[in-house]
Amino acid sequence: MRIDKEKPGVEIIERTTILARIKKLAEERLNELELELVDIEYRKENKEQILRVFIDKDSGVDLELCSKANRAIKEGIDEEDISYDYLEVSSPGLDRVLKKERDWERFSGYRVKLKTLKSYPGPLRITGILRGFDSENIVVESEGELSKVPRDMISAIRLHPEF
Repeated sequence: MRIDKEKPGVEIIERTTILARIKKLAEERLNELELELVDIEYRKENKEQILRVFIDKDSGVDLELCSKANRAIKEGIDEEDISYDYLEVSSPGLDRVLKKERDWERFSGYRVKLKTLKSYPGPLRITGILRGFDSENIVVESEGELSKVPRDMISAIRLHPEF
């Protein structure tokens, strides 16, 4: 990725374009394997370009599925000549981020940790049971009370399993 100090925003545009290409390619390859693309990270860490792809399947993800997905995605990324130093494919983990309505439906009734924006007039963090959602709000039950938080005031929702 090129950084041009005389053209502010060029890096962001290039990064957005690259992410869109990676997402399209990964979704196509993962659909062939009947896997869901959960998320993509494409960033520099210790001066190296890391590409992380998080996958899921209703029946779960194991090392064999990650290896198959890695090979399929790597082949496509290399054909597209997208620059990276390391490619990692894994499940989203037990404390996965919930981003899509499909996630909220699937994990309704599960324990979550919701983080709000600083401008939200209520608590910055709510831990409780995901009870529902609509086009404007997410509903979490915490300590016997329902909190209805506007979607545009939420910075992140993660599963929050008890160990």
